[in-house]
Amino acid sequence: MGRRYRVLLVSSSGGVLLDLLALRPWWERHDPVWVAVRAPDTEVALAGQRVHWQPELSTRTRLRVLPATWRALRLLRRERPDVVVSAGTGVAVGVFLAARLLRVPSLWLETFNMTGPAGAAAGLCSRLAAAVLVQRPALLATRPRAVLIGELY
Repeated sequence: MGRRYRVLLVSSSGGVLLDLLALRPWWERHDPVWVAVRAPDTEVALAGQRVHWQPELSTRTRLRVLPATWRALRLLRRERPDVVVSAGTGVAVGVFLAARLLRVPSLWLETFNMTGPAGAAAGLCSRLAAAVLVQRPALLATRPRAVLIGELY
């Protein structure tokens, strides 16, 4: 078995969570910790996992990006992840900004339902990410640093 990495997974609820859960065969081989938005599905799916609950950010709450980034800086210094992985959404913005400031590599995972232009959070996080993992070949032409991983489920 190879090196175990400290993996910080960042998720809101819904399809984003399902995409990160589909990566379970990979992240279970490492030391995962989650930053997640508290919702019925995240509470059930992440039971038994180490989770830091954070509020969701939206374009309506963009002024909360600075406090969210500050919280993320403290969290990343405490958890010291080797890599940050997220598929969204707004909760990832502060974490990706903090990861960039601390030089922690991050990976952005485009959800399978993404076929067109990226949303605000996805656009910013994918620019901050070391690589963008896409599930559709058509996105390779429109996402810088895109890596095709295929459909997760």
